[in-house]
Amino acid sequence: MMSSPSFPQWIEPIKWAEQGYSWSGDIPLERFNRIASESMVTAHNQHIHVQCTLTWKNGMAWLNASLKVSLPMQCQRCLEPVNTLIVTHVQLALLEDAAQAERLDEEADYIILSEEHIVHPAPHPNQMDLLALLEDELLLSVPLAPRHEDCDYTVPTVVIADEETLPERKNPFEILATLKQNRS
Repeated sequence: MMSSPSFPQWIEPIKWAEQGYSWSGDIPLERFNRIASESMVTAHNQHIHVQCTLTWKNGMAWLNASLKVSLPMQCQRCLEPVNTLIVTHVQLALLEDAAQAERLDEEADYIILSEEHIVHPAPHPNQMDLLALLEDELLLSVPLAPRHEDCDYTVPTVVIADEETLPERKNPFEILATLKQNRS
């Protein structure tokens, strides 16, 4: 089983899965640009807790990961900050080609590594951007409209005046009718 002191961005998934890779720790939020942009405060001193393993099972590489972060987001009711807990669990088969997908259960999630290079280009054909893949999965768990559980914000009511209290408006075409009469 191999591990590293810092979380790698680029990995060789097949090689690492065959050797067995495991990592657990906190990654600075700054390394996840798209998630950091969802935060109402700067990403300094914020971390995402990650547990990640790459294993080789049934002739395929498997990525298992858990990610957890408490992110200060904007409440969509009162527009104030709300700490939003975002948790996701990932279990993906990392396939070398589409033919391998036929050997998976219908419910299994997978990516085809050659297609992953289209979404997240890698510096080497055998590598993939593990950080970007995990960020994609975490983004899928971000709530669409974060809000406080007990947000006491109430929508201000608008009072519409009765027609009786409104001043009488003149017909704008009366002026035209007057001009027409003066011409004749």
